[in-house]
Amino acid sequence: MVGWALGWVMACAAVAAAARSIGAEQRQFARSALDVIIPPDVAKEILRDPKRLTLQGEKRDIHALFTDLEGFTKLSHAIEPETVALLINAYLDMLSEIVLAHGGTLDKFVGDSVVAFWGAPIARPDDADRAVRAALAMHEAGEALRQSAPEGVPPLGRTRVGLHCGPAIVGNFGGQRRIQYTAFGDSMNTASRLEAANKVLQSSVLVSAEVVRRSTIEGFRTMGRVILRGRAAPTDVFELKPDFPAPARARLNAAYERFDAGDVSALEEAAVLASEFPSDEALQNLVSRLRTLGPGEASILS
Repeated sequence: MVGWALGWVMACAAVAAAARSIGAEQRQFARSALDVIIPPDVAKEILRDPKRLTLQGEKRDIHALFTDLEGFTKLSHAIEPETVALLINAYLDMLSEIVLAHGGTLDKFVGDSVVAFWGAPIARPDDADRAVRAALAMHEAGEALRQSAPEGVPPLGRTRVGLHCGPAIVGNFGGQRRIQYTAFGDSMNTASRLEAANKVLQSSVLVSAEVVRRSTIEGFRTMGRVILRGRAAPTDVFELKPDFPAPARARLNAAYERFDAGDVSALEEAAVLASEFPSDEALQNLVSRLRTLGPGEASILS
């Protein structure tokens, strides 16, 4: 965290220097410092107009993303500290590059988790699609790492991702002596809880209905309605799973909509579909939950 704070101090000092037009060398330094935490095109825009980097708090609609490496705490106790450091640094570098490549802003690292968002300091019309593609790429990168883990390292868990869209307060929340450009609010909390819900629902990339409505990407299948931990209101959730056949996805989503509207016979149609994919844990979990619920009800996640 100290490194991130120092990086922001250096970056913002460099931006101020560049704004005073003190030379190409300082501009290059500023660009390099900013590129560590925000996409290169955003860094370029901020250097052109430093006011775009707002350090006081402002309310913005953002797409908030949280990741988690399944079972990493247990893994870290099973291997040497030096190996843990090498593995986690390579993993976090990999996920960070994906965020920046898709136009996101890196917020922070929390252990093996990455927190990022889209929509600030500069918003784009396609932020939803960028965030969705990044979420999928991060999960897939984690799966690739699982297949190529170094010799002597126990099997790695899945990279789970939660993604939500909504209002948040973004800006500098590090006080007078510490600069940390970050986001606060219910949207960030919801994204974090969606990531955690993957464990219960046996899914990998879980997104809210707000994200689905804003994205033009195909590949979302329903995971039903849930009450996230610490929440009172239910949330419709979806798993991003583009490798699930499109006809099957359409059948599942249509069956759930019918069931949710009161047609209990649609549950058997969902069950037949689940029988066609017996190794699909998230799908089996959905059908099992629906059998214990009535139409319009939500699963309570602890």
